[in-house]
Amino acid sequence: MNVIDATALLKSYGSRTILDGVTFTIAEGEKVGIIGRNGCGKSTLLRILGGLEDRDGGELIRQRGLTAAYLAQEPDLDPALTIQETLDASLSDARQRTRRYQEIAEELQSSSKEEMNRLVDEQQQIQGWLDHHQAWNLDHQVAEICSRFGIADTRQKIGKLSGGWVKRVALAGILLRQPDLLLLDEPTNHLDADTVAWLEEILKNYPGAVMLVTHDRYFLDRVVSRMFELEEGLLIQYQGGYSAYLEQKQANLVAEGRSQSRLMNLLRREEAWLHRGAKARTTKQKARIDRVGDLRDQKKTVGTREVRLSFDPQQRLGGTILELKHLGVDFADRNLFRDVDLILRKGERVGILGPNGCGKSTLLKTVLGELAPSSGTVVLGKNSRIGYLDQGRSGLDPEQFVHEAVGQGDWVTLPGGDKRHKVGYLEDFLFSRDEQRKRISTLSGGERARLLLAKLMLEGANLLILDEPTNDLDIPTMQVLEEAFAEFPGCILVVTHDRYFLDRVATGILHFEGEGRAIFQEGNYDDLCRAKEAQLQAARVEGKKAASAKAEAKDDSGRRKPGLSYKERLELTAVEEKIAATEMRKVELEALLADPATLAGHERLQEITRELSLLESELAVHFKRWEELELKKEGV
Repeated sequence: MNVIDATALLKSYGSRTILDGVTFTIAEGEKVGIIGRNGCGKSTLLRILGGLEDRDGGELIRQRGLTAAYLAQEPDLDPALTIQETLDASLSDARQRTRRYQEIAEELQSSSKEEMNRLVDEQQQIQGWLDHHQAWNLDHQVAEICSRFGIADTRQKIGKLSGGWVKRVALAGILLRQPDLLLLDEPTNHLDADTVAWLEEILKNYPGAVMLVTHDRYFLDRVVSRMFELEEGLLIQYQGGYSAYLEQKQANLVAEGRSQSRLMNLLRREEAWLHRGAKARTTKQKARIDRVGDLRDQKKTVGTREVRLSFDPQQRLGGTILELKHLGVDFADRNLFRDVDLILRKGERVGILGPNGCGKSTLLKTVLGELAPSSGTVVLGKNSRIGYLDQGRSGLDPEQFVHEAVGQGDWVTLPGGDKRHKVGYLEDFLFSRDEQRKRISTLSGGERARLLLAKLMLEGANLLILDEPTNDLDIPTMQVLEEAFAEFPGCILVVTHDRYFLDRVATGILHFEGEGRAIFQEGNYDDLCRAKEAQLQAARVEGKKAASAKAEAKDDSGRRKPGLSYKERLELTAVEEKIAATEMRKVELEALLADPATLAGHERLQEITRELSLLESELAVHFKRWEELELKKEGV
């Protein structure tokens, strides 16, 4: 059964058409990913489906009783509430049903036969809902999800949180609510790689339907079973995840006959590689499939624009570029990290990974000189010229117009000294002449990111320091950005949660492992994962060996020790004496039984027989205890 039936949806903003006759269905429990360029209407479509925005035309049928929840890129939560109050509000429906279930249980004790049937039916319906939403232990769910998202103090006010933490709280609340339809707009932004991997598992096993907009290509591959691509108002559907989308996309391009002979050869090579099997596409070789994604950018579609990026250093790097020596930072009486060592060499692109709050952004600010280290030193080469892109996108004045952000006058000076007219330069970053006259405060997250990249390119830096550069960018822009970084002759230090990006760009990973420790691993993200898996496997083997050796040593030690206490040694001596005395008495009785005179007296014979039987029983008890003590004495 479908939860959503959309037919010929229309949506425009002024003269610009966003949705032009979009038609699709969403089945119960289906997972769908939506991709497309910034501004193509992805977020608009989610808001329409969530009932937060009106469509201009078309038909939208929702399943009766459907519950839907929308996670915006920048959620709007009540700043006066605490985190705990916000999460509790998300569970109000579940708590109300739980209370009603308990009320019915009490009412059934004194209800009539007719009322009983009605109450039982109602209770069964509530029980089915609670089972479906796994809502029997709500407090445990809140504690678990707060732990996963790193939310330690739920007493904090929402108004005191950064945008990234507000996004985390909003996502936690939506997951706790468990609606029939989840509508998620860039859910992985501000999450570390481990939390993203956990979220993948949660959404794959989510009982309801999920529609998500994300630039995280690994996330799409591992979560969704169908892809929607929005392009120039139209929606094209593809079966499978991101890799399958690329494969089908290349087939469409070939069918359309829009490629040149060189492009056709590339298609054939990539198609042969893609058909080697799903396993190959999940390894680091998966980065090659992006060349298929680049085919979209080579189409000869009239009016289609693409970002043009090229980072050219104004000055060559020297022998020393950047060195961190035993670097440590304490914050609020807490050691964030210590003894971090790193030597950056020419052409290296180092990705920084680790859980939220471990100090990744703090490390960048320490390198920039914005924070003083608690220990160790930062050595910056005399020829190193830094270009910085921060996570908060704070290098823009919201009151300025777009064209003013790249400098005064009509011309910009490129790092090599050439001049370009500002209009043409900004058009390379997808800002039309009209859009260049917009206030920066009206720009979307993706547009702000593109404008900051335009500023960064003009700086001529040879050492790029980037904090979550892919946030809010669409996939086509990220592909161009990855190519530009891969060809950059300088050095890059980048904090990012985007695993796909790291596989394409990074030559090394600085990984924060908790407790203030950081290790450096040559290679990309996939290389790091393989190295960690090998370490875990080696640790497991060593652990088994150590446990086995310890058990053997314990056994050997046990066998060498007498194992008897002083009291037990006295008892052993006493038992041996009792056994000797009992056996002596037994011999005496057996001798009497052998005497014919004894056999003549019937009563005497019975007495001897009874005593002998008792002695046999006593001996059995004594021997059993003697054996126990002897075994313990020998350590057996």
